[in-house]
Amino acid sequence: MTTAAGAAEGRRERRKRELRARIYATARRLFQEQGVDATTVEQIAAATDIVPATFFNHFQSKQALLGEMTSEVVDHLQGLIEQRLLRPGSAQARIRAFADQAADEIHEARSAARDVLLEFMRTRTRPGEAAPHLARVHGPFAKILREGQAKGEVRTDLGAPFLAEMVAGAFNAVVIHWLSDPDYPLEERFRQVADFIGEAIAPPSRAPRAAAGRRPARGAS
Repeated sequence: MTTAAGAAEGRRERRKRELRARIYATARRLFQEQGVDATTVEQIAAATDIVPATFFNHFQSKQALLGEMTSEVVDHLQGLIEQRLLRPGSAQARIRAFADQAADEIHEARSAARDVLLEFMRTRTRPGEAAPHLARVHGPFAKILREGQAKGEVRTDLGAPFLAEMVAGAFNAVVIHWLSDPDYPLEERFRQVADFIGEAIAPPSRAPRAAAGRRPARGAS
């Protein structure tokens, strides 16, 4: 009896998880096809072949479902960076590869990605606080930069944590511009920022640094 009851409970839990996953996948598809604002709970329920009440058994609201998607987006971005930690190449090349892949993926799901990120910025950022997703990517970027410093590929006059803040901040600035202007060339800017970062984190040449540290002799023109 106990075994049978446990098996039945296990089946119910599995079906519950499967239905929740179907609702989630359907909502994500509709968000991508027609935008978050234009998609209603009723449409999500109909496309999943359930009644709206069943939707609310799994998600408190459309915004709650969207909140889970925002966390998924940030998890994915963090995963992209961490993947680069496992691949060979310079720090510059790995950051560029991250930018290329992120730009390609955002391009494929441009409207839905923008809506999700807008919601994330609206609900997760408080006045006076840094954007919460930035803290999630600082660590992986810092590790890439620290390894680059050890190989002589990255400047050592600034610490890896500070450089990671600047790298994450540069990408974040591009995203902020895109969120305020849907016509902003996000994919192009991501790649331009990666090139800019590559130059900014490179070790300064010795000659210009020495020249900058010398004052011109008196009387020199």
